Amino acid sequence: MTRSFIRRGVLAAALCAVLALSGLTVIAAPAAAAPATAAEASAPAAAAPQAASVPAATASDFDPGNIISDANFFNGNAMSAGAVQNFLNAQVPSCRSGYTCLKDYKQSTWTRSADAMCNSYSGGANESAATIIAKVGQACNVSQAVLIVLLQKEQSLITDSWPSASQYTSATGFACPDTAPCDAEYSGFYNQVYKAAWQYKRYSNPPGTSAFFNWFPVGKYSAVRYHPNAACGTAPVLIQNQATAGLYYYTPYQPNAVAMSNVYGAQTDGCSSYGNRNFWRLYSDWFGDPRGSNNPHGAFDTAVPVAGGIQVTGWAVDPASDSAVSLSITVDGVASSAVADQRLDWIPVLYPGKSANHGFSAIVGANPGSRTVCVSKSTGTDLGCKTVVVPAKTAAGFLDTADGVVGGVHIAGWSLNTKSAAPTYIWVDIDGSGQLFAVDKKLSWTPVLYPGTGNTHGFDRVVPAAPGTHKVCVYGYDSALLGCKTAYVPSNEAGAVESATGVLGAITVSGWSLDKRTTASTYVWVDVDGTGKAVYAGANSEAAGAAWPASGKKHGFSTSVAAKPGPHKVCVYGTLESTSYGCRTVTVPNNEVGSFDTATGVLGGVNVSGWSLDQTKSDSTYVWVTVDGSGGALYAGAKLNWIEGMFPGKGPNHGFSGFFKASAGKHTVCVTGTKENVSYGCKEVTVPSSGAASWDTLTASDRTITVTGWALDRLSKDVKYVWVNVDGSGQPYPASKTLDWIDSYFPGVGKQHGFSLNIPASGGKHTVCIIATYDNQDLGCRDIDVPSNGAASIDSVSGVKGGVKITGWAVDRTSTAPTYLWVDIDGKGGAIPATGRLDWIDSYFPGVGPNHGVDSVVAASPGSHRVCIWLTYDNRSLGCSTVVVPSS
Repeated sequence: MTRSFIRRGVLAAALCAVLALSGLTVIAAPAAAAPATAAEASAPAAAAPQAASVPAATASDFDPGNIISDANFFNGNAMSAGAVQNFLNAQVPSCRSGYTCLKDYKQSTWTRSADAMCNSYSGGANESAATIIAKVGQACNVSQAVLIVLLQKEQSLITDSWPSASQYTSATGFACPDTAPCDAEYSGFYNQVYKAAWQYKRYSNPPGTSAFFNWFPVGKYSAVRYHPNAACGTAPVLIQNQATAGLYYYTPYQPNAVAMSNVYGAQTDGCSSYGNRNFWRLYSDWFGDPRGSNNPHGAFDTAVPVAGGIQVTGWAVDPASDSAVSLSITVDGVASSAVADQRLDWIPVLYPGKSANHGFSAIVGANPGSRTVCVSKSTGTDLGCKTVVVPAKTAAGFLDTADGVVGGVHIAGWSLNTKSAAPTYIWVDIDGSGQLFAVDKKLSWTPVLYPGTGNTHGFDRVVPAAPGTHKVCVYGYDSALLGCKTAYVPSNEAGAVESATGVLGAITVSGWSLDKRTTASTYVWVDVDGTGKAVYAGANSEAAGAAWPASGKKHGFSTSVAAKPGPHKVCVYGTLESTSYGCRTVTVPNNEVGSFDTATGVLGGVNVSGWSLDQTKSDSTYVWVTVDGSGGALYAGAKLNWIEGMFPGKGPNHGFSGFFKASAGKHTVCVTGTKENVSYGCKEVTVPSSGAASWDTLTASDRTITVTGWALDRLSKDVKYVWVNVDGSGQPYPASKTLDWIDSYFPGVGKQHGFSLNIPASGGKHTVCIIATYDNQDLGCRDIDVPSNGAASIDSVSGVKGGVKITGWAVDRTSTAPTYLWVDIDGKGGAIPATGRLDWIDSYFPGVGPNHGVDSVVAASPGSHRVCIWLTYDNRSLGCSTVVVPSS
């Protein structure tokens, strides 16, 4: 099913594994990066360098038929998004420049509807990788820890500090068979994570699906291949649960003996596969025994036979308190007590607000033979049981102390052969490498407890070790383990950044740094935005002398680094062991300072004022002023007497004031210094209009509307226009009529600013509105009734054979001339004359004559028609009606 590959050589070692949700076992030992494969048999991964602690996975614990329990695999609430994010942050604290690590990766997701495998997924914009992992796990009820391990197994995305785009494209290896390219349909991080979880659920043949996946049946033996090459053979595996079956459907190979000979190595005989081995190993290192139950807030990690007993390790936390948890340890039912108070640095990441001191490592006495060891919290919570075989040896001893000190690990304890007084030796193993030391300290009590053995059976020495976290195991007589402990060796280097301050043109940094082993002065490396220099730390420092009196006081440093105005990242490191003394963001002030004081709208534009100067010079400068984005330079050379008092030596000539043209209305005015483009801010300003206008009269005569008034620009003699609307339809008219009084009222504008307009209009009521076009000043609207000399009447409109018959009359009351009606039938029309003789017309309208009657048939097809009629004389509507024209 899957194919994975390693990119660019050996991957970085994983940091301390963390988890932030109850219900998953967590191991303090971090894992190496997963060896990935292109075709898992043919490209074994190189072994990654190990972190300081001893790994959790041992080959003897691997069961090919029970790689992980169903309870651990199908647990959609194993980790919250915050827990996943904490875990990712711990693996890669910082990415390589120019790359996006998984902890910082974001992608917009789309909504997926529910089906037989997964519940619905609600998409979102710019979701983090942690959020996607958490939500997919919840939707498909697949453990987020499983998805994290899968991402590492397939593409090393969890620990890679410089991942490529292709690693995200095929993040979980879904639809990436060993024998063909990946299917582009399923590419992309969100797609890959969702489809992998979906597929794991599909392998279980849930209700609503077919029983297609049946060749790795649970509870039965299946022949599982060692490698894609069939010639490498198979071996029967009793597959004990659905989760393990799913792993084989996804990656259908088991590791052979060569692959298991070193679970952190890449050894191969040409038939070695690593996928399911690496899944088991990564899960073990990061989250504990994958077959263990989900244990709330604690874990029993190891049980190891030691001289005279058994050493047990693990951790326990009370979520409601930071107090150390009391434990009960039983060996074959015989109980003893212990306290979980040892340091585990991952605890505060897993449980924010908690201290690191919640680990336990205790040795309990036990007789030789097979023993059952169980650990439980004082609350009664069972952390589990393990079976240990204690060898029958005459060795006795104990590792009392393994503490980190400057320069190494201080170990102390005792070791002897209960049957002899002969001198013995201890073997001290630090992180897998060891050396022999004589047991040569006298202990007065050993002859009493072990008669005949003498009293030279103690050891107390410092074993050299580099600063950092180390796993220390000490073996006594007959290679009996005396105990293992985690030691934290402090740095030989100590120091502090006492100040980092931005000043004009530079950043000043001071502090102290020393080597705890000597009084000699050292150097620090001061880095500003990725570029740095060495600085001698040889000045007197009271703080250094107080912190490490034996090293003296000659360890202070102070330096200045040139820097441009703005924020900068300043980091200081000791040069002996690259010890970080911390980073700070420091802002270098601008050389250019100033103020945008006023912005006032006036006729025709904006007046601005303020001040600006360069603190390194006394010369006057310029500012750039914009009005709605367009602007120009303004000299800041006006005298301001107060400037010298605030900026001594810079002189008074740094004020600015000026006028910038702008149309009437609202504007955004901004001012910027021209030396360093320092923004002095923006202001909203309203420029008053220089336009003035008046609508004086509105009158009407026969089919005419007359309006009068005036309109002008107070800053110009130019003729302006008014827009006159009659019933919503209008046009511009110049205000160019001479008005003698205008120039005296608005000096300098001239006299040609009046208007007197006669606008044709039909008879009847109309609404007139006027706007001065110069500044869109609304002069208002008024209603008027326009008289007309026209008169008309429609007496009848009826359907007759061949058309529509219309009868009535129409006249111009001032003339004998004939008038016309406009007849519209279904949107198409024409004029008909009103010329029929009606003797009564002349007596009713004296002087117009009798020939003004209408009796006409307008052609129309049979059927229903809409008929509308107007008097053309004054465009008056005479109404509309529906008429049916008969067919015969």
